[in-house]
Amino acid sequence: MIDERYARAFSPGVVTLPPLVHLEPDLLVVPSRFPIDTAWVEMTEHWLAVEIFSRSSRLYDRDFKRNAYIALGVQQVWLIDTRDKSVEVCTVQGTGEIKRDAIEWFVPALDRSISIDLTELFRGVP
Repeated sequence: MIDERYARAFSPGVVTLPPLVHLEPDLLVVPSRFPIDTAWVEMTEHWLAVEIFSRSSRLYDRDFKRNAYIALGVQQVWLIDTRDKSVEVCTVQGTGEIKRDAIEWFVPALDRSISIDLTELFRGVP
């Protein structure tokens, strides 16, 4: 769970660079210094963008959106593959690191990591 004193999570969120770029991750985490009613275009720092693959979005999320988020300054991108029960963790453009057991996410405002057990995350997913 994200403590609202440090971060805000939006589902879906928006990462934008007007006038042409408007990306909507399934989950977006930003610093709490941005009030809940801040316009998307005014959010200048994005800590985490999460995309959950679907049949129609798999190629677009992996081949386009991942690199676009990183180019726009998103610090980390997670591509969740429910079929493979894995998460690709990306911090630079191109292929990231595939995780199947756990993810350690470094929370900038806390100067510490949060561990996410992927076995638990995918429990019940066919």
